[in-house]
Amino acid sequence: MPGQTRSRSRARPASSARPASSAPDSPAAAGAPPTARPETPERVSDAAYRELRARIVDLTFPPGDMVNELQLSKAMGIGRMPIREAVARLAQERFIWVIPRRGMVIANLSLAEVLNLMEARLIVETGLVRELCGKVSDAELAELTTLFKSVDEAGASGDYLRFLERDHEAHIRLAEMVRNDFVGPLAESLHLHNLRFWRYCHRNRMATHRHIQRHDTLLRALRRRDPDAAEQAIRRLVGTSRTSLQGLF
Repeated sequence: MPGQTRSRSRARPASSARPASSAPDSPAAAGAPPTARPETPERVSDAAYRELRARIVDLTFPPGDMVNELQLSKAMGIGRMPIREAVARLAQERFIWVIPRRGMVIANLSLAEVLNLMEARLIVETGLVRELCGKVSDAELAELTTLFKSVDEAGASGDYLRFLERDHEAHIRLAEMVRNDFVGPLAESLHLHNLRFWRYCHRNRMATHRHIQRHDTLLRALRRRDPDAAEQAIRRLVGTSRTSLQGLF
C-alpha cells in the first residue's frame, strides 16, 4: 500500500547517514597525506627494448648487421617473446628494419636517412626551445648552463666521443624541461639516432672544428626567454651539423 511504502523509505539507520570521509580512521580526516602508489615493476619487454636500443646506439650491433630473435635472445640473456616485442618497437622507431622472409637488419645510415633526421630535429627542437622560453625556471637555466658548459669543454678538449655524449645528455634534459609527455620521448629518440650516426661516422676518422659546436648563443636566448632568438640558435646548430655532412658520404 502507498502509505506503507512511504513508511519504509523513511526508516533508515542513523549510522549509514554519516559520510565515509568523516570516519575517525580515515587518513584524509586525520590530515595525513595520501598513500603513494607503489611503483609498477618494469616489464621484461621494456628492459629488452632499452637494452637492445642501447646496444644499437653504442654500435655493439652496427648498421647493416643482419640479426634474428634467437641471436638477440642469446646475446642479451632474455627470452624470445620480450625480444620480439622490443624489436617491434624499435622497428617503429627506425632503429631496425624488418624484411619479410629475410629477417631483420640494424638500420643503415644513408645520406637520405640522415637528412631526414636533421629535418626532424629542426622541426622538433625549434618548437621545444620556443616552448621552453615560457616555462624554464631560473634553477633550470642554471642547470642547462652547467650542462652545456660541460659539452663545450669536452669539445674544446678534442674528446669528440665525450662531446657527443655530453651533448646528447644536455639536449635530452632540455627536452624534459618542457614537461610534455608526447614530445619528450620523440626528442629522445631523435637524439639517440643522432648520437648513433655521429659515433658511427667518427669511429675511424678524426673530428675537426666543423663538428664541434658551442652553445653560448642558445643559452643567451634562453636566459632572455626570447623564443625567436632561441629558434634561430637551434637552426644554426642543426644547420652546422648538416654542413659538416660534406665529405662523409
